[in-house]
Amino acid sequence: MEIGLVVDAACDLPPAFLAERGVEVLPIGIRLGERQLQDVRDPERTAAFYRERLDRRTELHAQSHPLDPAAVEATLLERWATRYDHLVCMTITSARSPIYAHATRAALTVGTRAREKRRAEGLPLRWGATVINSRSMFAGQAVLAWEAVRLREAGATLGELELRLRALAERIHTYLVADDLYFVLHRAARKGDRSVNWASYALGNLLDVKPILHCHRDTTGPVAKARGFDAGVRRVFDNVLAEAGRGLEVPCVCVSYAGALDRLEQMPGFAAFRAELEAAGHTVLVSQMSKTGAVNVGVGSLCVAFAAAQHRFS
Repeated sequence: MEIGLVVDAACDLPPAFLAERGVEVLPIGIRLGERQLQDVRDPERTAAFYRERLDRRTELHAQSHPLDPAAVEATLLERWATRYDHLVCMTITSARSPIYAHATRAALTVGTRAREKRRAEGLPLRWGATVINSRSMFAGQAVLAWEAVRLREAGATLGELELRLRALAERIHTYLVADDLYFVLHRAARKGDRSVNWASYALGNLLDVKPILHCHRDTTGPVAKARGFDAGVRRVFDNVLAEAGRGLEVPCVCVSYAGALDRLEQMPGFAAFRAELEAAGHTVLVSQMSKTGAVNVGVGSLCVAFAAAQHRFS
């Protein structure tokens, strides 16, 4: 059975990893003022988005919106119905986006048309799609997808892969430090995120206090505050290293940054953070945050994710 792995465009995996390991991308629509475009994790377009600062700091200027169920169905049918025998689609947390609901609906309705298309090309008629809620976002989705790739390459059966991914989604921890709380206050709130209110926004601006946000099992909220962006990032790094020392569920840590990656490379503590993880045998995947992520949490945000059975921020 040829198993296809699909992520939505909010999943922060490096473009080279997506291409080399055969991970497909479900687009997400973005409105930038009067412009409509799609986020498909294209590296050149993503780099241009940050380089040209296409997103502006105005509340109504930009908004992401997922494909509707009919558009998802058409994408599954046109791109992957004949290429794969079964799709495993991993989506951003259902608490922040209807992508999971739309993809699930499409997976239930596309089967007959997919089989007709396969019959016309002389392929076996058996075809299906599984949709898995990552219960996480951005770099957190990437951890789940990394494990899906590992399992597929190891020859896991579809049943084994589905069972493992659903269990792993319960153990993914994603941390985010936003450089500009305006985006989280105004835009992420539209996606159901209430982690920053007007009081914390005003205090943050006055004292340069940055909340450290934690996403786990579909719930996002603040777990700590730091005086300044770099201090918040260091606290996240320290917590990840401590958890890695106790043992991660999978040997992979994913990091994404909403901006040029050379800024990430220059952040205090990042080089040591990556070196320590790699020395311990962990894969560290670094990616630009998707345009979808950036329009919701703001340019300059940092996201770090891993999977652990037992974890508490300290």
